[in-house]
Amino acid sequence: MNILDELEYNSGIDCHVHSVFSPDARRMGAGDPQELADEAKRRGLRGFIVTDHIDTGHWLDSPPFDFERYFDTWNAVRDRNPELCIRIGLEVGFEAHTANKTAKLIDKLPLEYVINSVHYWREPIKSDTGYDNCYINEKLDDYADYLRAVIASLDAPYGFDVIGHLGFPERYSPFAPDERAMNYSELKDLFDEIIEKAIARGVRFEENTSGGGDCFFQPREEFLRAYKSKGGARPVLGSDAHVKDKLGARFDRAKAFLDGIFG
Repeated sequence: MNILDELEYNSGIDCHVHSVFSPDARRMGAGDPQELADEAKRRGLRGFIVTDHIDTGHWLDSPPFDFERYFDTWNAVRDRNPELCIRIGLEVGFEAHTANKTAKLIDKLPLEYVINSVHYWREPIKSDTGYDNCYINEKLDDYADYLRAVIASLDAPYGFDVIGHLGFPERYSPFAPDERAMNYSELKDLFDEIIEKAIARGVRFEENTSGGGDCFFQPREEFLRAYKSKGGARPVLGSDAHVKDKLGARFDRAKAFLDGIFG
């Protein structure tokens, strides 16, 4: 996949956007897909990539993903808005025990972009969100388990372009805001393995701008500097918007943040 080069990354395109096809966005009040296109124009974006959720091990109480309607809907939005660069992708939730099922589900789809993310990393998961079940209140143990799942995700049996929101557990961590940082220096060996495998596979990271309000982006600066020093390419920007008002959120700040590291 050469879409990242085609899009000239970080050039006014939000590379992580959800719509009503994602169960959580639907619950949050996501509007009609055309509303996202209208909002992108209002905010002066060049475009966006719709990346709705596929987590084959979860959200089993949600209606099955209707891929035919997904592509028909978004192709129609694209046709109506030729001035925008709109690409159709998915955010795939990786879990080792469902990875082959996921591959069979998506490998023949006409996808233009795939984010590979870890949302669930410890068994058993007993709820449709399961975030509380992922923590045992030992921060480094919790975070190390998550990073090992990210390492496993880099061997996923399906193609993908980007590693999503590295540092995701910080969002839902039970620790105080000033104590929840997933620091590169504390988990260096695991982070370095992620860097090595990402570069070898030829995938990039996204800089996710919804990691913690105005507090931080994901991944954090210390990790990004290590990644750059090992030959890593500049991340793409993704808002992870689940409602239209979050489209392109904090992109000016995030671009300046990345400029300070990658130039």
